[in-house]
Amino acid sequence: MKCPKCQFGNREGAKFCLECGEKLELDCPQCGKTFCISAKFCDECGQRLGEVAEAETVLPEAEGERKHVTVLFSDLSGYTTMTEKLDPEEVKEIMSRIFGEIAQVITKYEGFIERFVGDAVMAIFGVPKAHEDDPVRAIKAAREIHDLVEAMSPDLEDRVGQRLSMHSGINTGLVVTGEVDLEKGTHGLTGDTINLASRLQGLSKVGEILVGSTTYRQAEGYFEFEELEPKKVKGKSEPVQIYKMLSPKESPVTVHRLSGLRAEIIGRKVEMIQLREAVDKLQDGKGSIFSICGDAGTGKSRLVEEFKAILDLKEIQWLEGHAYAHAQNIPYFPFVDLLARAFEIEEGDPSEEVRDKVESGIEGLLRKTGDIVPYVGSLYGLSYPEIEKVSPEFWKSRLHDGIQSILSAIAQKASTVFCLENLHWADPSSVELLREALFQVRQPAIVLCVYRPEFSLFRSHQSGTIGEMYQEIRLKDLSTSEAHDMLESLLKTETIPSDLKRFVQDKAEGNPLYLEELVNSLIESEVLARDNGRWRVTRSIGEAEISSTIHGIITGRLDRLERGTKRILQEASVIGRAFFYEILKRVTELKHEIDRCLRGLEQQDLIRARSLQPDLEYVFKHALTQEVVYNSLLKKERKEIHERIGIVMEQLFQHRLPEFYEALAFHFSKGLSARKAVDYLIKSAEKSAGRYALEESHQFFKNAFELIGNDPDYLAEKKSFLIDLFNKWAYVFYYRGDFGGQIDLFRKYEDLAKSLGAQERLGMYYVWLGLALQSKEQLKDAYYYLQRSLKIGEEIESHKVIGYACAHLTRTCSDMGLLDEAVAYGKKAQEMSKLLPLDPDLFRLSLSACAGAYYFRGESKKTAE
Repeated sequence: MKCPKCQFGNREGAKFCLECGEKLELDCPQCGKTFCISAKFCDECGQRLGEVAEAETVLPEAEGERKHVTVLFSDLSGYTTMTEKLDPEEVKEIMSRIFGEIAQVITKYEGFIERFVGDAVMAIFGVPKAHEDDPVRAIKAAREIHDLVEAMSPDLEDRVGQRLSMHSGINTGLVVTGEVDLEKGTHGLTGDTINLASRLQGLSKVGEILVGSTTYRQAEGYFEFEELEPKKVKGKSEPVQIYKMLSPKESPVTVHRLSGLRAEIIGRKVEMIQLREAVDKLQDGKGSIFSICGDAGTGKSRLVEEFKAILDLKEIQWLEGHAYAHAQNIPYFPFVDLLARAFEIEEGDPSEEVRDKVESGIEGLLRKTGDIVPYVGSLYGLSYPEIEKVSPEFWKSRLHDGIQSILSAIAQKASTVFCLENLHWADPSSVELLREALFQVRQPAIVLCVYRPEFSLFRSHQSGTIGEMYQEIRLKDLSTSEAHDMLESLLKTETIPSDLKRFVQDKAEGNPLYLEELVNSLIESEVLARDNGRWRVTRSIGEAEISSTIHGIITGRLDRLERGTKRILQEASVIGRAFFYEILKRVTELKHEIDRCLRGLEQQDLIRARSLQPDLEYVFKHALTQEVVYNSLLKKERKEIHERIGIVMEQLFQHRLPEFYEALAFHFSKGLSARKAVDYLIKSAEKSAGRYALEESHQFFKNAFELIGNDPDYLAEKKSFLIDLFNKWAYVFYYRGDFGGQIDLFRKYEDLAKSLGAQERLGMYYVWLGLALQSKEQLKDAYYYLQRSLKIGEEIESHKVIGYACAHLTRTCSDMGLLDEAVAYGKKAQEMSKLLPLDPDLFRLSLSACAGAYYFRGESKKTAE
């Protein structure tokens, strides 16, 4: 079997090419049978296949996505004076120079320049690829843009007649991306997030960078801010909270959620014991190397912070270096960061001061500095003539030797902990140096290497040779009881609202960061409020939005997926948290890619197989991942995919549909077929009522009612259907005891019920209204409607209407003291129940009503009979 892509000859029956990995078999879209990719027709059903293989390989361009991004508007102060004073050609030349420099800064931080307009630039961070630190990148870019224009200003002031400077506004939030136009260089973004960023830039003064509250929350660990008075801005009904960026923090804090409520560290006792024991060993001259590995949000940085807090920093040196997402392409950045802290180099120090600090720092550590200084100094952009002509290999060798010597000298001065955080973002040069140093630096120290699972600290052949000094700490999500303890610690109470407890358990699933972010987001959005010392949920907790921090973490991972894999994950997210392989295979536009993509998603730890039998089923590892992926789709796309899923489920499970009523109701409700949705909602409601799941049943009926009400044409066609829905829904109102709600609903639609001319429906409608009124002790009204119902039943000779009307009249008359009438109606109800042997409800009701009537008349013997 020849591969159509590379022409390699494979064995017959092979599914993938041995040479290039191309899939050699596809499925017939008509009957589902597997066929060779070169076949022209299906030998099972005759379907033409010529275009299928070609269609399988094409993924249509997405119309857009819903994304959380950070928007930067930066404007040039002095532009108006420039245009008045200079020739347009000169203005163009100056602005081209400025915009050229700005473009390089935006590109450096992986932002996208949406447009240059006059004297302003609009840049987006998070499109086309999101990063969890996009707000930090935007602020850093804004600062550099301000600095470069300030640096250019002296050369231009004589010509312009005024100092040039920038002022900027930054905002983070939801946008909808449009069609990408590469020629124009636009992503067609829309959303209020953009408008607010523009307003912030308009409010900013010369040299200022103003940010919105979401940007502030995500960047407060990296920068100092001043909270300004809330300002009223165009397009916003409420004043907007604004923050002015002041300066970078001397020591960025990477532990999330610096403000708001914070819990004690929970579930990490064993790990803390391991770290404490390492300190004891260090006092005895024995070093330790720890890898602290865990998914985003499992508490790696928090564990390190708590460990540092228990140390006596007068006796033990603590030196840390960080890798940052925005610095992944800067060689040796974690070591540059670490040595900067050791030598007390601060951002903004002039070059000569940096040179002095590097040289004096190294001289203070090493007796013979040799030629180490130029190599280390070059990491800080310092120039040394003596190394300008050395080969790259020699430069690298001397640098490695120099840094290892410095680290050994630091550790020799006192007991030392070296902490390297977020190594999954470290550049390859740093990783290589770190691996060398761990094997070659012999001075005892504790080395903490903190990273996520996608990173490997050692190569496979190295891990077995590192020895007993190496320990691995793998942080997992908290157990259910630990998560509960953390929630109590966070809210400082043991009394937690039950719906909050369920929500956090379902959404956070033991991830400490997710749990903390969810609770703080609920408080900030006032869904969770403190009232007289107790916490209460003020409205539907499901309405709460996912915090921007969680969005950033998850979306950053998703945007690193290849396009086809991300698309399959999006389609899977529409099916739900758990999804059947067979449904996804029939729904997806990438049938030939599904197996490879699912394997990749499992390897990325985004999904896992939950069951193999009777049907292969996968589940998203975190509910929040599924939610973020789902929300990235345009609403229009979601509707179309929901519709396809519903149709596929009807076909796939046609012999066991009742098992899937609820899922079908959900997908058609979210899809395009409101009428199918109503049908399955009512079936789901009846199914739940049969299991006495009254709240679920009530919600299904309510959703069906709202769908009908939102479709005037459907309502006009199906008025009788609506009355049938009410008559079925009445059982649930009765058993829930919500008689007031039922009376309001039935009286509102009484005229509609009367206009139908469908007398049996109307008769039962009055029965249920009369019963609700009787239950609210509105006996005269109850008697009136039940009498009307009885009259209708007698006119159309409906045993059902007569039986139910009489049964309820029996009780109503008993309560009114009309005991003879009660007995007569009771006997009539029993007669009707005998004529309707398939209606056990009427039999029980008539028997109970009749016995009650005899009891109130004092005829105990007949009551017993």
